[in-house]
Amino acid sequence: MRRLLFVFLDGVGLGAPGPHNPFSADGDPALRRLGGGAAWTQNLPDTRSPHHLVRPLDATLGIDGLPQSGTGQATLFTGINCAERVGRHFGPFPHSATYELLDHENLFHRVQALAPDAAPSAFANAFPPQFFEASSRRWTVTTRCCAGADVPLRDLDALRADRAVAADLTAEAWREALHLNVSPRSPADAAEHLFATHRDHTLTLFEYFQTDKVGHGRSDLAPPLLTERLNSFLGRLLDLLDPTQDTLLVTSDHGNVEDPRHTQHTRNPVPLFVHGWAAPYFADARDLTDVTPGIVAALRDEPDDR
Repeated sequence: MRRLLFVFLDGVGLGAPGPHNPFSADGDPALRRLGGGAAWTQNLPDTRSPHHLVRPLDATLGIDGLPQSGTGQATLFTGINCAERVGRHFGPFPHSATYELLDHENLFHRVQALAPDAAPSAFANAFPPQFFEASSRRWTVTTRCCAGADVPLRDLDALRADRAVAADLTAEAWREALHLNVSPRSPADAAEHLFATHRDHTLTLFEYFQTDKVGHGRSDLAPPLLTERLNSFLGRLLDLLDPTQDTLLVTSDHGNVEDPRHTQHTRNPVPLFVHGWAAPYFADARDLTDVTPGIVAALRDEPDDR
């Protein structure tokens, strides 16, 4: 079974190289491996091969102002320009004008339509008891997509059983902020747990928002440690993947953390990295609207069609 693993990094753009940009560092070999040998900056070369693709994506969507998570992620997970639909960039939560799309026409729905009798999609993030116990909650784009498509949200038991991944990779926040009994794990451990989930599903999504938190100055995690953890996490995933059967897709919704000299989003393009058999399906990708159609086309086609 061919599979696709979608790692969504919140708030990672391709900025100017320099000592201020944490993605300019030379000490992250896995990040450069994913980048086709180059650092994740505005100088990232467009790279295409049968099993690897690297290219920038426009995150502005033809709208003035700074891109935001609500409309950017809604676009990313539906293939429809939601900033244009709303008339502006909006976030961090989804705009009401996008609810219908997210509830009925998101990426999970489209993958489910390819295999209506199966449970082909998974959202690998773990959610703490406080999330499920809340009498009211604001749904993010990804959790709203899951609710609309009946994709289960994974809980504390799933995290403890290594069938889910903490949003910070290490579950440090679960222990220190939420005071939950969760064993420590490394970013490489998190990658192995994510890969195990990925092997059981046609499409698996994992959302990493620590990047955006660091960019906004809302995390104690220093940018060099952030990229070190991402390097370990993504490096282990790359080692585990069989590119003839597995595809790793990594992209973002807007820029932010690449320029820690301020705490705002940026209008920089975001990277698209596709490693594995599905790489050719993204050769013409130009902006956030092209990600969902590429995933659906790749998973729809039979091997002989490629």
